Formats: sequence, C-alpha cells, structure tokens
Amino acid sequence: MQKPSPNRIAFDKIAAICAILAAASFDYGFRIWMLAGIASAVSVLTACLCQLLKKKPLADCIPDALCIGLILLLMLPATISISMVIMSCIFAIIIGRVMFGGKENPVIPPAAVGYCFCLLNNRAQTVSFPAEKEILPLFQLGGIEMADGVSSLWNRGGKFTMSVSEWLTGLPCQPIGTGSIVLLTAVAVVLILRRAASGWVVIPALAAHITSSLLISNLQHPVSAFMGSVLTNQLLIAFLFLHADPEYAPPTLAGIAYGFAVGFASFFATRVLFIYDAPVLLAVLFSPFVIWLRRMMMFEDAEPSAERGTAA
Repeated sequence: MQKPSPNRIAFDKIAAICAILAAASFDYGFRIWMLAGIASAVSVLTACLCQLLKKKPLADCIPDALCIGLILLLMLPATISISMVIMSCIFAIIIGRVMFGGKENPVIPPAAVGYCFCLLNNRAQTVSFPAEKEILPLFQLGGIEMADGVSSLWNRGGKFTMSVSEWLTGLPCQPIGTGSIVLLTAVAVVLILRRAASGWVVIPALAAHITSSLLISNLQHPVSAFMGSVLTNQLLIAFLFLHADPEYAPPTLAGIAYGFAVGFASFFATRVLFIYDAPVLLAVLFSPFVIWLRRMMMFEDAEPSAERGTAA
C-alpha cells in the first residue's frame, strides 16, 4: 500500500484538530478559535520566513506549520495568553522544526518543543486551568477562577468525581484538546485508519498505560481506571499527535517496542512521579531512542537489498 503524502497527512490532522477545537469552543467560546487563528498565522508566517531565508519553496511548509501550531494549542489551557501562544509557536517552528532536522529528518516533534518553551517561561500559566467550563472573554481574563488540573487529582489519588456526561463532553480543568472520550476515540480511529497516525505506536502505548492503571488499582473500578487513564495527563493527544506522528514514529516492530516503552514510562511518570504533562515531555526525552530505532529499521531494510544486489 502506497504511503500517504505528507500534505495529505497534514490535512487529515488539521481536520481532526478542527473537530476537537469545535468541541472546546462549545465549552469556552470564540476565544478558542481566536487562539487557533493566531497559532496558525504565527506558525505559517514563521515557517515561510525560514523557507525564504533558505531559498526553498513555500507551498510545502504551510500545511506542516499549520499542524504544528494547532497541535501545540491543543496542549495548552484555554486561558493561555496571546503573547505566550505567539512566542511558543515561533520557538516550535524555528527550534523544533527548522534547526532539528526539518521535515526531511525530524528529530523531535516541534509542538512538544514549543510546549516545553511555554512551560519553562511561565509554568503557572501553562498548568492552570479554568475551574469551570464557561464562555471566556477574548482578552480580559482577570476575573476567571483558576485551578490545578484534574490530572493532578487523578495521579495522586487514582480517582476523581465525574459524571457520565463529563466522560462524554469532557472534564473541566483540562487543556483545550482533552475533551469528549467519544470524540477523541473517533479521531484516533480515523487518523490510524488513514495512516495519519501510527497504530504501531498508539495501540501498544495505550495498552501499556491503561493496563498499568488497572493493575495499580487491583482491577477495581475498571471503567473509571480506563477513563482516568485516557482523559488525563494529555495522554491521548500526546500519543496521537506527537509520539505516533508518521514522519517521526518508528515503523512496524520498532514502533511496537517504542509504543510499549513510552506507555509504561508515561504511567510511571504520571502516577509515581506525579508529572502531569509527562506524555508530552517524553516526546522530547525519548527522541534519541526514536532516532536509534528508525536507524536500526533502515539498516535492516537496506541489508536484504544489498544481498539481492550481490546475488544478481
């Protein structure tokens, strides 16, 4: 089966992200679309400027830059400042994309690099969320009640109060991209089937993380353990859009090994070390392991070809 083109993968991701943003805008209002527009515009302009400086064509960088800006936004709270969105998107494109390998040889998911920049510059703003779902003003957010994310409660206690409707519509005190379990699951299935996300990575990673959550709770309340694992810690967003990025993820058996490794590592980091955004940070920390796996697979693929050439 022919591998989908990078532009088709990018447009599939953009369509999926727009569906997630639409759900978030229902909870928080037009501010979500304003931030999405800013993230998209800044990312595209930065990428185009870099292409002009390198004297390369602009067309190929636009869908990719759109994806980077929107994925970064999914991992941030709805109350994130406009200035922080702008700076993080610029950093993600210049450092995460242009300086670390470009599209031809990606080293680190650029959106994860942008998130790390945001976290290091203003941690309080990055990990604080609106206490309740409400329509937010576009600019003046001083009167909004803020709270720690629900992920912290889950990681430390293994439980939190949530209703069935919240499972379906999304929990409060979460990043923009963490919403309805139904919507996120549908997005994951569609992206995997269209090969815009690597199922070799996503499925083992989720299996490792969810199984570990079930075991640590002694198999009690399995539905709650499953929902808590998937809906907290930016887990599904990070696995789907960062670790399983087709241009980044190792293929086939190497992808399965990577998926299990990052799944168990994310469980340990979130439930033992209480690092709520560990699935995102692991996309940066595991990049040397990914590069090694990709090179190993390239070497194995090249070796039979060389043997066939020698025999001929």
